[in-house]
Amino acid sequence: MASTNNQPDNLFGKQDNRPRFTGKRILTMSSDAKRSSIQKLTRGASLKMASINDFKSDMTRYNEAFQQADGIYFDNFKVAVVNEGNEDQLSFMMAASAGTSDQVRSEPERYVYALPATTEKKKVKVAAIPDSDEFSWGCQAIKLPASKCTGAGVNIAVLDTGLNLTHPDFSRLKIQHKSFIKRQGVEDANGHGTHCCGISVGAIQKKTGWRYGVAKDANLFVGKVLSNQGVGYDSGILAGIEWALQNKCKVISMSLGSGVEEGETFSPAYERVARTALANGCIIIAAAGNESEREFGLVKPVGHPANCPSVMAVAALDNDLRVADFSCGGLNLNGGQVDIAAPGVDIYSSWKGRKHRTISGTSMATPFVAGIAALLWEKYPKATPADIWMKLVQLARRLNLPATDVGIGLAQCPS
Repeated sequence: MASTNNQPDNLFGKQDNRPRFTGKRILTMSSDAKRSSIQKLTRGASLKMASINDFKSDMTRYNEAFQQADGIYFDNFKVAVVNEGNEDQLSFMMAASAGTSDQVRSEPERYVYALPATTEKKKVKVAAIPDSDEFSWGCQAIKLPASKCTGAGVNIAVLDTGLNLTHPDFSRLKIQHKSFIKRQGVEDANGHGTHCCGISVGAIQKKTGWRYGVAKDANLFVGKVLSNQGVGYDSGILAGIEWALQNKCKVISMSLGSGVEEGETFSPAYERVARTALANGCIIIAAAGNESEREFGLVKPVGHPANCPSVMAVAALDNDLRVADFSCGGLNLNGGQVDIAAPGVDIYSSWKGRKHRTISGTSMATPFVAGIAALLWEKYPKATPADIWMKLVQLARRLNLPATDVGIGLAQCPS
């Protein structure tokens, strides 16, 4: 990963003025390509590639590959990220593999951002689902109070800005963590990751016992793939997913993304990664994006990487069960549909500095669905990822809203 010194400024809000691409390229090899064929292609192009397996003992050092070699190869995914300045070599690889069973596809590496929409709680006169004395409105909307499941024994990874490790609401949990950001530890100086962790793993307000999260007994794996400025790169996200799969995580929650344009297709690399995850017993759940401004008639497409068909894309609802003003929609036909919806407006959760905050975004909706997936895996331990996906669909509460906005409907917990 490139130095964080070169990261664009974030933090909250729209990303229209932020850069999309890093200058590196992502290569997706044929799923049937043998390692020997890939090595022959890279050697023929005079590319020196490091393997992610070279960093298995400490994957946080994966970014050294971009200084020591021309890029890094993710063996399990058959995906590589190549430094900028290798255009001639990449052209050779594309030409040499064209029309063969080892054909290579190329796409630009993207900047990826934390995706909250607002940081201030809006005043609501009368809500269809208000907070109660015991549960947040979001927990009530997904029927958590009626569920006997807690996510016990299920590994769930949250790939984000890290976690406030000393936050009292997480003191009861055993947490494993890694940072994939150069010169930054997993400690969350942003707040976004801590907020998402609180929603997904069922954090309870330490002082009051008030419940605002879902899978309170799940095993939490925190991968810091976004900097304290809320910015990351595709290569870091891929390293985080690799780490989560190595740790047998059943659910990966990603409240991050990059905006796409109408008519733009999904990333072949991330679709490969998502399919590999499914084949290895894991479901990836990602935020649909916050680029819309529906009150002005502007609906933007589901963002990257949630727009991949094998990633579950989550839209946001308010506590009147209306689609959130900022929530992106399923506009693109070749991938990019909304799969499901969850609470995402005025969501209370943990925050950096041992505090709490109420914010809004599809980022907040995503860990609700990830937590429900953990509950389902506890209830159905022999289920496949396809089974869990189908159960999320079957349990969802149908809403009188377009499927392009909310997918199958509001995610619901198992009994």
